[in-house]
Amino acid sequence: MRRSSIESPVFILGCGRSGTTILGNLLAQHPSVTYLHEHTPLWTSAYPETDIWSERAITRRGKLAFTESDVNPRKTRALRKLFALELQKSRRPILVEKLPINNFRLPFIRGMFPDCRFIHIWRNGLEVARSIETMSLHGRWFRPDQYRWNMLAEYAQSMPETAPVPALCQSYYEKGLFEWRVSTQAVTSFLGRLPQDNWLEVSYSAFVADPLETSERLTDFLHLTPEQPVRDFIQQNVRRYSESRDGAELSSSLRTVAPATWRVALARPEQKLKAQSMAADDHCLKPMLSIFRTAN
Repeated sequence: MRRSSIESPVFILGCGRSGTTILGNLLAQHPSVTYLHEHTPLWTSAYPETDIWSERAITRRGKLAFTESDVNPRKTRALRKLFALELQKSRRPILVEKLPINNFRLPFIRGMFPDCRFIHIWRNGLEVARSIETMSLHGRWFRPDQYRWNMLAEYAQSMPETAPVPALCQSYYEKGLFEWRVSTQAVTSFLGRLPQDNWLEVSYSAFVADPLETSERLTDFLHLTPEQPVRDFIQQNVRRYSESRDGAELSSSLRTVAPATWRVALARPEQKLKAQSMAADDHCLKPMLSIFRTAN
């Protein structure tokens, strides 16, 4: 099989530490799927300014958020060719790509790939924040150079509703909670404007509780047939490794396509979370919860 173009690529979305990796690894087991796991060199070779990870990010003027106005026809042709080359190498026809930073670049991606589709996996924000905190303490998330955090803060400060919050986030946990909040909102607000057959939303808790049912939803969405390697992977690998945060799943009203309702759903567990001492300190948590309640 030779492909000179890329058709209907699928992008996995979700805040980092939300289950995007295990979801992508599951799909990678399917014989029809070419899976790209955080293949940042493909992006930076075509669009150097997408780099916010490497030591060259500053010289490349890497930035976090991209819109339709950032689409460059020449660079897009280069990126599409690189994606098509991955299909040629794997001989698997469906390209699935996972790169959490793409949460902030969805209009840009849609501009380059108008026929693309999205899978969004979401997870309790408290669990995500604790995981980000652990990663950061080992130098694997918010590093001392602060470049990643500075990009997030700059993004938030461009919007009145989130502008004051970055200054309130002092700990890694608070920063993780904030990253979850802004990335989840970026995804849900974008997907809510698309036809529903263009995207699928998956709950992390439902995924680990009943991975076979989630797998069936994924294969139906991708128009694939169930395969034994996928079932084998589920049996061997899909389980919860961290403590569940019983303050409820903090997102899920996207199916109603009602952003105001979604924010209320996010804020609803406030009293329970505070009672269980599982949320950030009040100086950071309260402004975030007040933001969640803000209607469009």
